[in-house]
Amino acid sequence: MSANYPHDCWYVAASTEEVSREPLGRRLLDTPIMLYRLESGRAVALHDACGHRGYPLSRGHLDGDEITCAYHGIHYDASGACVRVPSQPRPPYGACVRQYPVREAGSFVWIWLGDPNRAQHRSLPELPWLTEPGWDISGTYLRVNANYMLVHEHYLDLTHIPWVHPQETPQDIDQVPALDEIQVSETSVTYTRGLPLAPLADWEATATGLPRDTAYRRRHHGTFVSPAVLAESWDIYDSDDKPLRHTRIQAVTPETETSTHLFWRFAHDYHLGNSDVRDHLHSVFEHVMRVDVDVLEAIEHNVGYRGSANGFRVSADAGVLKVRRIVTAMIDRENPALSAVNAVVGAL
Repeated sequence: MSANYPHDCWYVAASTEEVSREPLGRRLLDTPIMLYRLESGRAVALHDACGHRGYPLSRGHLDGDEITCAYHGIHYDASGACVRVPSQPRPPYGACVRQYPVREAGSFVWIWLGDPNRAQHRSLPELPWLTEPGWDISGTYLRVNANYMLVHEHYLDLTHIPWVHPQETPQDIDQVPALDEIQVSETSVTYTRGLPLAPLADWEATATGLPRDTAYRRRHHGTFVSPAVLAESWDIYDSDDKPLRHTRIQAVTPETETSTHLFWRFAHDYHLGNSDVRDHLHSVFEHVMRVDVDVLEAIEHNVGYRGSANGFRVSADAGVLKVRRIVTAMIDRENPALSAVNAVVGAL
């Protein structure tokens, strides 16, 4: 059975600080990848398997801008071309490993693992919270032993919040209402919902400094930007109806069909420069994310993503179902022959 992730998409390969002059090996979309920086500082991504015997190049070392395989000392340049084989005068004709397009923006190193000719025509996801002034940012990395779509679908349906995160749920909100609006493009889904007036949860009061004896209006909204990114926002409106905004950016990169790299960033637009507020929010949401990971791994272990996706539908699945259609269409465009076969089988 084919994987359920498209390849023609910009995914996060690593955070910028992870990529250095020390080779970094990472499996992305079930493909071994090696990342490192040239002496100029530019990030490079090569297939992490020596073309001779498949030994991980990430276990080698850099000699200038060339990577030396630690198995037989074979050298590759930044384009992936084999430039030296110590045991013979010159390398075999055409010997190389694949180089992958990379770009760097918004504290992330992005990689394109699909058709390289299409990469230049696709823009990186726009994440203004990470690139524009007016936001304080923190974040970290988590590895999730679950399919990447389980991660996306978990955050597309927040009706789980009172049950999974009761301590972080504002008082008097015993259920999350349905989405007010859903907008769909070819590759994205944007959604929004209002929440009932309710007093502040402890984390909200500590972070914002707003009075606890008042009921506040909130808005939850977000965008499934692509199969690689979901941005989710939580706005609290003060007594002047000014929003205090929080946005969680979840960069979701499949490792394999049953494991996922989750790079997340948390941004807020108030009390800027206050490290106590930033550290408090980071602590709260890192705890939330780790609880989420436990839930997702339990589902993966129990029935897997395909078992989960075959469950019955409820009204809160509206955004989830639209995202599934987008992802399926992207995969079908990459594999037209397979799409035609599936269409015939589905018609029988």
